[in-house]
Amino acid sequence: MVTDLTDPARIPAVERQLRGGGGVFGTVDDRLAGLSPRLPPADLAAPGVLVVATPARPLSEAPALHRLCVAALRAAAASGRRGLHRVVDLAGETALAAQPVLAELVSGELLGPLDPADAFHRHLVRTALTYLDQGQRLDRTAEALHLHPNTVRYRLRRLQELTGLPPTLAEPGGRSPVPQTVRWWWALRTWLDRG
Repeated sequence: MVTDLTDPARIPAVERQLRGGGGVFGTVDDRLAGLSPRLPPADLAAPGVLVVATPARPLSEAPALHRLCVAALRAAAASGRRGLHRVVDLAGETALAAQPVLAELVSGELLGPLDPADAFHRHLVRTALTYLDQGQRLDRTAEALHLHPNTVRYRLRRLQELTGLPPTLAEPGGRSPVPQTVRWWWALRTWLDRG
């Protein structure tokens, strides 16, 4: 596992917590990292610390798994996550973060008509991204954004008019092929991060 903890004053306390489940810990590239036979409980890490862990694997795979954890840590930190996260749960974000040039191309192609400086366009994109993150559930999206479901519907339709968002993504209950959904999710997220 790898943490985002680099503060030498805080490392010993968090290291003791993580070592409670067994294993060996220390700093690698100035970050607290370690090998453990099992994941710590989700509430074990200190508040505000981001921890990324892989499933138990043979020791010979440790260098490659460390690199993977660091990449996943960066992806998780970019989205503001804290706490313990399994690397497999961050697989999509980690893989997509490894291709920033492609992300810009996808975002530019799909969302080119939008202006990042336009607050309404940012609302449209944030709504669509939340909609995809909430499993294309109108009720969950409205709740997450503190909006009326009709407002969510309106924003999705308006985004569809401006960008060509596929109707199957813009209509509640509609489903698109996974690659198409991933492309749009990636474009929306990249566009928001860039703005």
